[in-house]
Amino acid sequence: MAIPHNKRLEFIDLLRGWAVVVMIETHIVSATILPAIRRTNSFRWVNFVNGLVAPSFLFAAGLAFAVTQQRRVDAPLALGLPLVKQLGRLFFLIAVGYLLQLPRFSFAKLAHETTGDEWLAFFQTDVLQCIGVSLLLLFALLVTVRSARRMYGLLLGIAVGVVFVSPVVWGLDALSLAPAPIAQYLNGRNGSQFPLFPWSAFLFAGAIFGYCFMQARARAGAQSQQGTEGRFMGRVTAAGLVLSGAALVVESLAASRHRAPGYWRYSPSFFWLRLGLVLMLCAAMFFYERRRGVGARSPVTLIGRRSLLVYATHLLLIYGKWGTFGFRRWAEASYGYGAALLASLILLLLMYLLALGWDWVRRQDPRLKLGLQLGALVTAVVLFFFGKGS
Repeated sequence: MAIPHNKRLEFIDLLRGWAVVVMIETHIVSATILPAIRRTNSFRWVNFVNGLVAPSFLFAAGLAFAVTQQRRVDAPLALGLPLVKQLGRLFFLIAVGYLLQLPRFSFAKLAHETTGDEWLAFFQTDVLQCIGVSLLLLFALLVTVRSARRMYGLLLGIAVGVVFVSPVVWGLDALSLAPAPIAQYLNGRNGSQFPLFPWSAFLFAGAIFGYCFMQARARAGAQSQQGTEGRFMGRVTAAGLVLSGAALVVESLAASRHRAPGYWRYSPSFFWLRLGLVLMLCAAMFFYERRRGVGARSPVTLIGRRSLLVYATHLLLIYGKWGTFGFRRWAEASYGYGAALLASLILLLLMYLLALGWDWVRRQDPRLKLGLQLGALVTAVVLFFFGKGS
């Protein structure tokens, strides 16, 4: 049976869900693991696998953008309410990213006690800001050229340019060129974890992949759609394998020639290796969905659909301060692998229950969802302006 064109593509939620699942383990490990373990070879492999989280998350965001825009092809070009709503969601995403980085959750303390270094840390670019700004750039490009085909052609050139210009951008003193809120998007020399160079290229690659996938679906007849999608993903798997293999060879050669600190974080081979692995992972999610199916209450898929809620909540639980208690400070980098795994599983269970509960709320009267959102917003505003904060 052919898959309807308007059917939700569950493999995208699977990819995003697995990225969030491993992200939770990554943050638990980062906050708790013993320093002695960090120096072992086994931890280097754990760190490498964990390092695929962000590329997968960004790739999935671009993929979801492309699929959504193909189904609502005129929405960005109409310059009407649908576009306003989409842009509003992106600005909200960016705002959440910055709110999670507030040095103090108190207006008075923020205004009078925050140091220059703390403000610089506040303006650092994390994954939500990278996603939000990258998607804004995609919308701007689409509205400018007013053609999806031309936009993705230009985007391919932009993505390749971002990858190969990143070493140059990372060599710049961004703070001498632009104010901190802008400079932090350029490179990671001042603490940004996910500046646009090179991380936006993963999102752009996901968008290009999504466009090509949807075009392949559109060209296939109703009876041959599944076969066309399978062949497309087979080619993607082969391309990912070639990219990863070639990047490993180049990386080993580049490592002996480039001695700049952190070169592995922005080198072209860093990007191509991880993109190849993400392409293979995405294809694996597709074939898993095709052969095994995905249930309506699949924990991984559900977490993928509620990724923003889970992302923000798990960060607050791990790194936030709740009165005098903070999990990260309480753990004090004292866990071995077993304790870190157990903590990860407990937090994953809590996040699944949170996603399940919010999914139930969304299916009820819309006024319940709106009431909870407004209640949370009012509570946060009152605590920020009138609470003692931390």
